[in-house]
Amino acid sequence: MRLSFRKIAFTILGVYFLITCYTGFLLFRRRLHAAYNTVKEKLILDKIQSLSEISDDAEWNPWGEEFENERDRLVHHEPPKIQWEMEHSLGRSPLDSKDNTTEEYIVEVWGKAAIGLYLWEHIFNSQLEQKLGGVWSFGVKKIHSIKFRFRTGPGVIPSKVPRDTENLVLVLNGRETSKIDFAKLWLDFLPTLPNLKNAAVIILGNEQCRNDWLKPYLRSKGGPVKLFFLTYDSPDIDNTDFYQWPVGVATYREFPKVDSAHLPLTTHRKYLSNFLGTIYKNSSREVLLKTLEASPHQKRCYIKPRMVWLPQESDETREDYLRALAQSDLTLNPVGINTECYRIYEAMSYGSVPVVEDIMTPGSCGPSSASEVAPLRLLKEFNAPIIFIKNWSQLHDILEKETRMTHEDKIKRRQKLIQWYENFKYLMRERLVRVLEERFFNIKR
Repeated sequence: MRLSFRKIAFTILGVYFLITCYTGFLLFRRRLHAAYNTVKEKLILDKIQSLSEISDDAEWNPWGEEFENERDRLVHHEPPKIQWEMEHSLGRSPLDSKDNTTEEYIVEVWGKAAIGLYLWEHIFNSQLEQKLGGVWSFGVKKIHSIKFRFRTGPGVIPSKVPRDTENLVLVLNGRETSKIDFAKLWLDFLPTLPNLKNAAVIILGNEQCRNDWLKPYLRSKGGPVKLFFLTYDSPDIDNTDFYQWPVGVATYREFPKVDSAHLPLTTHRKYLSNFLGTIYKNSSREVLLKTLEASPHQKRCYIKPRMVWLPQESDETREDYLRALAQSDLTLNPVGINTECYRIYEAMSYGSVPVVEDIMTPGSCGPSSASEVAPLRLLKEFNAPIIFIKNWSQLHDILEKETRMTHEDKIKRRQKLIQWYENFKYLMRERLVRVLEERFFNIKR
């Protein structure tokens, strides 16, 4: 009996000792893990901070290849004053509709790419208030059940963002290697936010749809991001992990937000068509230029080619481009690296019908599990009232048709295009909000 009690006592002591050791091990591992996270967070913060400190260098800006001199870019330019014969109003945009939903969830939006301004000012139809002389800008907008708090500018760095953030939409640039490296720093920073529950990313993707680097960051792969909104016709679009997003207008070139409600559409426009852009050797743009030069309607088209691409616009070149859009019935859109380009959306902003080269550019873009439509999936699925062509030799017939079109029919076409584009932005906004409501907060509408 004594032996049995001694065995039991030693067994209990042994178990107690093992539990004590295991508990100590867990506490030690937890402290070690916390220390590792602290060091990791500090390394990420130091790296991003060091990049931010040199952002005034003309050779580097963390916003992307187009975003040098960021403080100056946040000072928006107004559309040029154009002499019109008469005014025409389309009425109020659907984006201005009020929302009386009482339930409210807070979602932070941190804009670290120029497409963030397209999201906030054009899609959300909201305004920004500058802080500290444009070092950062801030805006608030409630849509349905979500109150969005938008922050952007070179001053938006990890050490300055709210540590209590629970729901986040991060806007990034992933177009090329150097921008991907910076985007990764932000994505690697997300797990260090102690209260983060939901994260989504709107990202300017690679023009050849090479975006595999994003996949390890998905929640479904063990990463911190629930979903991505991705530009261009990526085959990864599945409406689960990846949703498609329009490239929009070139806010980095200070393309303005055009007030479509007061855009005069009944005037006679000076030009049949316009093309201002870079002519790349052995590209379809050379074919376009030769077609225009041989056209009997050449003098009625505004043509201003250049042989070298420039990342920045001067005030003069910007106003020249905007006037060309506003005074042309058609805007010609030859492909670049990708079929989808800013010019398409910029032309629609002014009611100038885009003539779009409907061909698939080289790379990895194409149909996806969500849609067999490609290229220009979003524009086609929403039945954009634009002109698609397969070859610029077709341009002669298009210009001939333009010369026979009555002024009244052109007015109706402009109205239809402007109304479509306003509705398209509204539908993009609704899609984004609906997806966030469902995936972040399990709200079904």
